Amino acid sequence: MKFLQSITNILIVIFLLSTNSFSQLRMDENLYNEIQQKLIVKYGDSVELLWIYQIDSLELYDGDYPLPYKLSDPYGTLAHTTIFTAIKDNEFSCEGLVGIYKNGSIIWDSDTTINCTADLDNYTGLVIFSVSDINRDGTVDIVLSSISLGPTHYSAVQRLYAYSWDGSNGWLITDTDSEGRSTLDSFLDIGDFDFVDVDGDGIYEITADWYINLDEYHTKSKVFTYYWNGYKYAFDPNKPQPQPYDFLVQNNIDVLIKASVEKIDSLYKYNYVLHNLPNSKQEINAIYFQCGVDSAVDNYPPYGWFSVGGSKLFGYEDLKDPTLYSTNNFIRIDSSKFLGFSSSALPSIIYTFIQAYNQTPPLEDTVDGIFISYEDFDNNILVNSVKVLSVGPSENFYSLQNIEIIDSLLGYTNQSFQLGWIKSQQTVNKYDSLFTLAKTQLQQNYNTAAKTTLQTIIQQVDLDSTNNLTSEAYALIRYNTEYLIEKIPQSSPDLLVKLVSSQGFQLPASNVQYYEGSWKDAVNNGDGTFTVITSRPTVSIRVFYEYASQQVDNVPAHNNTYTFQTVSASVQLRNSQGLPIDTGTVQYYAGAWRSFGTTVNGVATKELLPINYSFRMTYAYASIDKQQNLSVDPVVVFQTVNAQVQLKNSLGNLIDQGTVQYYAGAWRSFGTTVNGVATKELLPINYSFRMTYEYVSKDKQQNLSTNPVVEFTTVLCTVKVSNSINQPISNSNIKYYAGGWRDFGVTNTEGITTKELLPQNISFRASYGNVSQDKQQDLGVNSLVEILLNVP
Repeated sequence: MKFLQSITNILIVIFLLSTNSFSQLRMDENLYNEIQQKLIVKYGDSVELLWIYQIDSLELYDGDYPLPYKLSDPYGTLAHTTIFTAIKDNEFSCEGLVGIYKNGSIIWDSDTTINCTADLDNYTGLVIFSVSDINRDGTVDIVLSSISLGPTHYSAVQRLYAYSWDGSNGWLITDTDSEGRSTLDSFLDIGDFDFVDVDGDGIYEITADWYINLDEYHTKSKVFTYYWNGYKYAFDPNKPQPQPYDFLVQNNIDVLIKASVEKIDSLYKYNYVLHNLPNSKQEINAIYFQCGVDSAVDNYPPYGWFSVGGSKLFGYEDLKDPTLYSTNNFIRIDSSKFLGFSSSALPSIIYTFIQAYNQTPPLEDTVDGIFISYEDFDNNILVNSVKVLSVGPSENFYSLQNIEIIDSLLGYTNQSFQLGWIKSQQTVNKYDSLFTLAKTQLQQNYNTAAKTTLQTIIQQVDLDSTNNLTSEAYALIRYNTEYLIEKIPQSSPDLLVKLVSSQGFQLPASNVQYYEGSWKDAVNNGDGTFTVITSRPTVSIRVFYEYASQQVDNVPAHNNTYTFQTVSASVQLRNSQGLPIDTGTVQYYAGAWRSFGTTVNGVATKELLPINYSFRMTYAYASIDKQQNLSVDPVVVFQTVNAQVQLKNSLGNLIDQGTVQYYAGAWRSFGTTVNGVATKELLPINYSFRMTYEYVSKDKQQNLSTNPVVEFTTVLCTVKVSNSINQPISNSNIKYYAGGWRDFGVTNTEGITTKELLPQNISFRASYGNVSQDKQQDLGVNSLVEILLNVP
């Protein structure tokens, strides 16, 4: 992103001069006249002083990143001086200069080497663009912008001139053409200059904006970058030319992060000191931790930084770009900042991603047809940062069994030694030995002994924290061991039975029974566990949960803990294409039909014992059952079929418009035919379907699991009207009864009229003059209806 976009006209320049460091620019009239006279003596009456900048009276910018329209004096070589700009009008040209005035004398000036237009005024003429050490060579650089004629007759361009100043001499460090004009140029009305650090080496490049003509009506913005080549800034076509949608280097930093953790009530407070070491080339403005933003509470960002992140990364960033208007709080080279946050999650070894400041594209914006998304920024964090292991919150331990936690602690111990958090191999061996002993004790169900061993580890951690362990290793070992101690139940000489979820969390079983000649209730301990007290060496036990029970046999009945575990039963409803659909209502059978839940995004879940169940899915008022053993597969899938109801005429062609219903507890709407077909996703069971066409209805039963295509076909009903001597009667009006008398048609000269109707038993009426005759006929048996009228 650019610092200043489109410095396009005199009004904007006036605004800049009134809102930045130059707002303090109250030019001393006596000093102004004094310098003007010195210039006249040197260059004659045609010279005109424009601006003077009394360094001692200005508020200087205290930052490493060079900014447009801000001044700094990093080496003190400008103390007690006045920087000035001036122009000299000749008959055919205008020449500009910059100089330094001190103690009554012009101690240096650039001579009249700056090419500019002859119509400069006090707002656009030779403005000091920046004063800073932009090329990091130990001398301050004075950068000016001027206006001169552009490539077309009426155009003008901004040109940038930079001079290095070592306290006694100054020299031009920007490239010029054969006529002495700076080649660092930008269109006046659409252009802009900026400083960027393309490769992150601390030496700043200069960028200029141009509009490129694509054709007569279209232009495109393009940025040109000018590089320091050791003695001047110039354009090099072989160097990268980043555009506004590009990410620049943000990882040319050498960092050290120190972490410590303290437990306050139920939360862990994570404290960090982030150091930007002297070997760095850039300033740090962001740190991200490999944990979701939901993990952190009570945030403590560095001053001026903000909390940022999502489901996978959380961190802090100084979101303000170093601009004309904002003050930044970057971690400068050879300095540090404190930060922290609290979390309920236990300490773990996680990655941190540390980034330096550099210009970045605009978020969720389109630049030259390229959209910059959050995903682009997240990926930039992962690949364009310094990645360091540290201590941070993780909820992984909460899903682990006790033995798995000890295995993780053994891993933490060895990894801490590799990271330098444990100082000696001897200390590593001590903790390895203690954790291995506790693991063996747990495997043998000697819980009390295991707790005692783990308490010894806590004591040793406290002793070693002064010399042998860093704050990182201390947090990892102490707080995770404390959690494990609390998690281990007390040893029992009897059989302890408990129930845990698929994630390892304890569940409240409704009851536990054991078999001792008959089924007997175990002792409910009130903490979710049950105790079996028996003299038998082994017993059969069963647990009751959610109306179902699971039994295991030959369980050792003394000094033992047995854990039942549920599975996360997942019932899915998918359509004929295999995609999840809603809403299905799920039940399971355990003594009676029990509520399981309704699908959300096609899925309903429930913790159940891993046994055989019958499941029932209800969708669109119909139900289907399925039996499945959850110990084999906890995912139960119901799938609909794409039921297709067709209406065809007597020739087999699809016709409209039929209205379709199906029976599921009552007649339900299915839809109306479009191009002869109506479709609906239904469960694959037996249904009755009803087609209504031309007010006549016909039912049909079909099992969709066998054939999902239901066909209804009309017959071409022919009504023939004759007189008493069997002669055809024309212009006879025909009606049929379907909930009311409906028009059928008028007979032709042959006494016939036809209509497509569903093959049902229908009453017909022929009328001629004042004579009419009714006749009932089943069109499924005979579609020719002959009616005799008693007329001459």
